Amino acid sequence: MRRFFVILISIITFCPIATYAQKDSTKALSPEVRFQDSFSQANIHLMKGDSEKAFACLRNCLNIKPQSSAANFELARLYFGGRDYDAALNYGMKAHNLKPDNKWYSKFIAVIYEEMNDYNNALKFYQEFLKSNPTYDDYELLYTFQLKFRKIDDAIATLNKMENLFGYQTLYSLHRAELFTQKNDIDRAAEEYKRLIRTDSTNLSAYGLLEELYYNHGKLAEAQEVQKRIARIDPNNPLSHLSQAMLCRTSGQKDCFYENLVESFKSDKINVKDKLLIISDIFKDSKIFDEEKVETLFQTLNDYFPESALVHTNFADFYLYVNKPAQALEQLELAVKHNLSDYKNFHTIFQLYFICEDYEGLRKFVDNALEMFPDVAEVYMYSAVADMGLKKFDDASEGFSNARDFGIEFSPVANDYRFYFGLYNYLLKNKKVAFDYFDKYFNAGELDWYFTLRYVFCLVDSRENLKRAESLLTSLDKEHHKYYYYYYVSAYYKYVKGDVSGAKTDIETALRLGADKPSVRALADEINNKM
Repeated sequence: MRRFFVILISIITFCPIATYAQKDSTKALSPEVRFQDSFSQANIHLMKGDSEKAFACLRNCLNIKPQSSAANFELARLYFGGRDYDAALNYGMKAHNLKPDNKWYSKFIAVIYEEMNDYNNALKFYQEFLKSNPTYDDYELLYTFQLKFRKIDDAIATLNKMENLFGYQTLYSLHRAELFTQKNDIDRAAEEYKRLIRTDSTNLSAYGLLEELYYNHGKLAEAQEVQKRIARIDPNNPLSHLSQAMLCRTSGQKDCFYENLVESFKSDKINVKDKLLIISDIFKDSKIFDEEKVETLFQTLNDYFPESALVHTNFADFYLYVNKPAQALEQLELAVKHNLSDYKNFHTIFQLYFICEDYEGLRKFVDNALEMFPDVAEVYMYSAVADMGLKKFDDASEGFSNARDFGIEFSPVANDYRFYFGLYNYLLKNKKVAFDYFDKYFNAGELDWYFTLRYVFCLVDSRENLKRAESLLTSLDKEHHKYYYYYYVSAYYKYVKGDVSGAKTDIETALRLGADKPSVRALADEINNKM
């Protein structure tokens, strides 16, 4: 009963059209006008990110007009955002039943069922969605959904349907070959590669994939026949090195594998995307992956394709994978240099400058970014972060204010903003405000590993919540243990807990990984003085 009155009060408070003091005026308003006003209020609250008030207004809409498909749909979306899939499905189905021809309602219900891991019902509504003027992207959505549930036969059928509707693409054969390989139907997988070859008899990449398929499944005679055909097409082709590399991989000869790959990578006869796919495949095989040798492969690509933004971006991804943010930053700046229009790289560069604690570099990069993206809230946020790192707190305050003016709190990086604004207040010793924002960041559940470490540091430094600090430290993947800041924070945590011996071990590792950091040396001195 108490909850009923809370909801009732919310409706009265948040949807004023229903409770104007001027009751006579309110009575004159038609239900349609009251509905439209409440619906508009709901949209305003949604834009402001205030779900509670939006809920109240939408429920008021349904009190006025229960058969509104739009109000039912918006309410369903709110429940979906809150991961209440049963309620989302309930209101989504009401919207769908009211307007069964609205394909977007069908798609939304399919997504709900997908989140509920109900493949059959999700498939049913995806198929409804595809009945009305389906596009290539619509079918690609269905294909991705089927792959997620490992429905290989259904995915193959979807590829076949796409080919019938949109015409043949080499991508279809490549995908089908991979799926047939997963089914261990090697003959049909091989037939897809042969189809590529029939389409283009000089497609050396297709020959290479076919040869690799045969080698990986013990069909050595067939693989050698493919090699001979490659040699006839081009006796000096780098695919001979690639073939030899695959043979070495099959027999576990790691050095031979990488040496031949490097030679094949020096040629432009194997396109860059295929080379990057080869490297991507190496990442999946822990037996063959070797950090130094993969770095050499990327460096070879860098040398021969110095202006390829794609190469630099993938090289950066590799460095991020092995927790070398400074090197990743260098590669991404080269990528931006050769492709200024890709804002995604700017986003990552901002983060990497912060991780590398290079605030001077971030300040310069932000100044250039502001000229190119003067209306992007994130740029202003990182302007504030740069000034915060440089201890120019008044300038940082202005930067955060500008970011809010451009809608940072309702943007895809709103959670990053919560973290940075929390850190800004922590540095200003406004700890209550800081931890309010840290808690908002933490409760959103989208935890970045480095942000998590900075958050743990603040928890330990303020003695705010050591249990949470310990829990977050142990939750980080082992891949992040390669970065100095992990050991620095771990050492600080152990030191505060009184484990001086453990703190000394961790700070020595931090020194080895980031010896140029004054904060690390200062903590090391403090720990050593306690020994």
